[in-house]
Formats: sequence, C-alpha cells, structure tokens
Amino acid sequence: MARPLSRSVAALAVGTTLLVSGCGSSSSGGSDHADNPKAALVAGVTQLGDADILTTTFRLDASADDLVKIGDATNDPIPQNTADAISSARLVIETTKDKTFSLSAIDGDNTLVELRVIDKTVYVQGDLSAMFDLAGNPDALDTVKAQAAQLPNFVQAFVNGDWVSLDTQALSGLAGQLGATATSSPSADEGPKLLAELRNTIDKDVTVKEVGTDSEGTHLQLSGNTRQLATDFQTAVRDTVPGGGTVADRLDASSAESRTITLDAWVNDGALSKLSLDLAQFDDKNELPQGTSLPIVLTFEQSGHTIDVPTSATPIDLTQLGTLMGAFTGQAG
Repeated sequence: MARPLSRSVAALAVGTTLLVSGCGSSSSGGSDHADNPKAALVAGVTQLGDADILTTTFRLDASADDLVKIGDATNDPIPQNTADAISSARLVIETTKDKTFSLSAIDGDNTLVELRVIDKTVYVQGDLSAMFDLAGNPDALDTVKAQAAQLPNFVQAFVNGDWVSLDTQALSGLAGQLGATATSSPSADEGPKLLAELRNTIDKDVTVKEVGTDSEGTHLQLSGNTRQLATDFQTAVRDTVPGGGTVADRLDASSAESRTITLDAWVNDGALSKLSLDLAQFDDKNELPQGTSLPIVLTFEQSGHTIDVPTSATPIDLTQLGTLMGAFTGQAG
C-alpha cells in the first residue's frame, strides 16, 4: 500500500493545497454564480477568508477495522493499535484575521503537540507521555527525563510538558550568521495575490461540476491533471509566497505523473465546508478490496478558540544550541 499512498500525497499537495491555501486571505468579488459550479467554489473559498477565526481539520476518514482489512488485502499488515491511532488522529489548524496561528496534532482526546504563532513568537508544547503511550513504550519517558536533566532548561521544560517559546527574529538572525538566505516577511497583499493565482489555476486547470445536495451542502466534484496542477502550483509558490522561490526551485513539476485526479467538495451557506480526496483511486494494481474507499478529508469551520499567549513559557536559548548538539553527538558516539 505504500506506493499508492505516496502518489496520493503528491496528488493531495497539488489538489487540496490549491484550494486551502487561499482560505486565510480575504478578497472582494461577486459575480453571479447561481448556475456556475466553478464560480460557486471560488466564492466558497473566498468566504472562508472573511472569517475572524477559521478552523481546518485534516483527517483520514476510515475506521480502524477498515484499515486492518486494507493492510491484510495489500499484504502490508496494520496492527490493531496502530489502526486505532490512525483512525482517531487529526490535525487541527486555526488561523485568525489578526495573523495568529495554531496547529495541533490530536489523537483521540489527547493533544500530542500544539504550536502557536503570536506576535512573531512561536510557542510549542508536547505531551511526550501520550506519545510514548501511543508508541507502546510508556516506560521510555523516564529515560528521556533523566537524559534531559543534563540539557538546557528549555529542553527539560518541553520534556516535562511545559510550553517553550522561540523569537522568530532571533531565529532569522541566527540563520543570517550561518549564511542562510533570509526569508522576507509577508506583506499585506501576499494573501490576495496568492488567492488570485489560485483562482487562475482553478479557471485554467480544474473542471467543476455539481453532483447533488445533501446534509453537508452543495456537493461539487473537481477533476484536474496532476502534472498541470503541479506546474501551476510551483509558479504560484514562487510568485506569491515569501521565500517561495527557494521552495519552488526544489519542486520538479515536470516529473509529476500525468493523470486525472478527482476530489469532492461541499459548499454550505456560500462557504467551502469540506474537501475529500479518495486515496483508493490511486490503487492501480487493484490491491484493495472491491468497493473500498479511503478518503483524506479536510473540513472548515468559520469559528474556533481564541489563540492566546501561554501563561508561562521557557524561552529557547539559541546560544545553547551548540551545547545541545554536542550532547546529542556525544550520545551518538
């Protein structure tokens, strides 16, 4: 199953990212799109950008039992505990109009890692106990804590489940000292520029048709060629994302597989509410059981929690990175 899934990751990058990346930006516009599914889709993306808080949830919409059956069918067994973890895992992203950001990796009721970006400061907290439990090695935490006792305070704080913080300007200064190319800061018009690029890509490369209405809203079906989408995505990243040239130069759109992919989208009350990409469409070898679906789903809500500065956080001291790296090197030796 590894090969179909690796292709699906590439397809997801050129399919859903083209739509989701525009969700954090607002833009005006409003042609009549009552009988134009593509215009309805673009308007739905734009409306998400008007939300004060936007919550995007990314998950694999499959039960643990389904995953175990798929593993057996593809001769790539998936242990029950692993299937349980995958089926309950989700990535939750919150963005706000005042440019704060939160990303949480969640499994069941446990938040494994949370990252917040507020006023040019990055805050990170992790629940190592839950991570080791999930990995089936709960006793490893004591060993890690013992090792961390000899390391800088911010490492100890993170291992203990406390917040740590990092000043992004200090990080940029360190990058400059190391000879790395500084990344420009986003400007106020980057969002609308990117949204414009995305609209152009949808207009040129994506076919959209309405296939019905259900409890989740108006159901649209999107299709496009992976190579053409990858090429336009590369251009959009280079032209509109700060520092995107460095990323774009590492993308080889010409090597992308030329095939048609299909995604499903739902628009509810004028806003994009859900995207779904069925990974089973990449099963070229017919290894999956008949009728299997394996959707990667993104849902969007125009609401969420406020993203606050943690009550206390231990600053990451960049001057101690040498000591930290030395400790790791010594252990490796």
